[in-house]
Amino acid sequence: MVETTFQTCPRCGKALEAGFAHKAPGLSFVAPDKLQHFIFLDEDVAKSGLSKLLPSAAAFFRSYLCRSCELYLIDYSAALDRTQAKQAARSMTAGT
Repeated sequence: MVETTFQTCPRCGKALEAGFAHKAPGLSFVAPDKLQHFIFLDEDVAKSGLSKLLPSAAAFFRSYLCRSCELYLIDYSAALDRTQAKQAARSMTAGT
């Protein structure tokens, strides 16, 4: 799998800060049409299944934050456990 690293914000063009989105558990998305209803279910894009209802280990997703225009991009294609996230974090900060 080729890892894509985003450097600049697609909205404003300023630098993005690489990091991780933390979920424990579930990563929710609510479509605009669902907000029209009084009661709605969110979509768990991380597909955590029953672990969303039961205690489970935290997961991390690579993410990119634009502090300038407050855009937050989350790559939820691969969940990392704490050990994998720490290893990835070390590679992000190597040479800084």
